[in-house]
Amino acid sequence: MKAREFLFSDLCSECRIDTGTHRLNGGLGVRIVVPPELQRQWPYNAGAYDFLRCLRGSIEEYGIIEFPDLPVNRRNHTLAQRDPSEHTYSRNNYLTTRCQQPHQDTPPHPTAFWLPAPRKYSATWVLTRQGAEAYFKRQRASGLDDNELHRELVPQFNERGLSTLVNQRPGLVLLDNSEARQLYHARTCNFLALEASTAESLADTPMYAFNEVGLLNYLHSLDERRGEADIDADERARVAERMRRLQGA
Repeated sequence: MKAREFLFSDLCSECRIDTGTHRLNGGLGVRIVVPPELQRQWPYNAGAYDFLRCLRGSIEEYGIIEFPDLPVNRRNHTLAQRDPSEHTYSRNNYLTTRCQQPHQDTPPHPTAFWLPAPRKYSATWVLTRQGAEAYFKRQRASGLDDNELHRELVPQFNERGLSTLVNQRPGLVLLDNSEARQLYHARTCNFLALEASTAESLADTPMYAFNEVGLLNYLHSLDERRGEADIDADERARVAERMRRLQGA
């Protein structure tokens, strides 16, 4: 079955569009506010890989595309990232560490993140290349670990326009990993919320991640307990065919 298509202009005709939503590189990002009555209709009820495919050029143009409060479609998620304490079984440090080093996921292919509810203890820290380079420079000079560096640098870099935070509120986020906007990202910690918590065990809203390379090559290794839920073999085959065409171009 052929995948359905839509354009960025189709969304603009039906939704409120806010541009320059983040201060990175002089103003990046676009926020697409979908009216509640349209959220369960095409294309807003599409899967993450439909958004990654149809909006590829717009992702490179804007760097970050956000759909606030768009209901989650879990189809073919590569992992569901919860609080690190909920992933102690895993060998994947992307699940078990509170703060990561800045990186790109399988460049140049973009990544999607989808939250069904607010996130209490974590966020995604998005940095410019200048911010990522400054992070590693500070790391080399100080010898601080990643948690210590995040505690020091996240507020500083956000204030200077070198970084921003996403993936704290419900909705879909599409993030560029190409050279177009030269963005990097990392999981970071809400230290104030974590330290204020009196819970005996921490739990957080799962953040569903989607990545074409991960879908085709690492679906059951990114999270050893991912299981078979929400897997659509037909969509996976369409993604594989499209990736073959891209590589052959």
